[in-house]
Amino acid sequence: MKMQESILRRVRMIEEKNGIKYAKTDGRLYKTLRVFYIIVFAYTMVINLLYIAGMAFVYGGTDGFKDIANSFISVCICTALMIAGFVLSFFRFKLVAGIISVVPEIFLIPVFGVELRDSLGFMGFKTSFYWRHLAPLAILIILMTATTVIAVRAKVKTEKQYKKVTDNLYKQYKESGADLSDEQWEEFLANYDPADYKILFQAENN
Repeated sequence: MKMQESILRRVRMIEEKNGIKYAKTDGRLYKTLRVFYIIVFAYTMVINLLYIAGMAFVYGGTDGFKDIANSFISVCICTALMIAGFVLSFFRFKLVAGIISVVPEIFLIPVFGVELRDSLGFMGFKTSFYWRHLAPLAILIILMTATTVIAVRAKVKTEKQYKKVTDNLYKQYKESGADLSDEQWEEFLANYDPADYKILFQAENN
């Protein structure tokens, strides 16, 4: 759904007038969560890449590689997906970015858990598992989930109010007897001045 900036300004005016508030992607909460995510993401990428490089250096070209092949491939794929999700999160694909980030982050926890079992294999995990992998990945899951929810919720609410405004604009034109083609309607929306208070919106009172 392509939204005109002029109508979006009108949407913000209506929200401000009616005291409608919710977290947005340009708000302090979202930006703060994103900063924390970027920091933890960078740390996780360093850990993952060190693991990949270490396994490739130690086991690459040896018979022992088959013993770590599954976890090695899993970490490579999950890391690639996390990077893709991170990049997409800077664009409009917030929900897609959230999904392809959170899923591999969840999957990596048992992958690293298997690799970092204690010497007995069933009593628990090595201490390094908790601070290298479990804690950072759990934090990433929480932060990405929160930012995705904020972004998707803000998009839904904005589109709902945007549709309400444009529906009322169109209704005003129909009541005036004007016959608008699709091209003329799009041109009107593109040139609409939200500071024009001559047109009254039902949306302002809803």
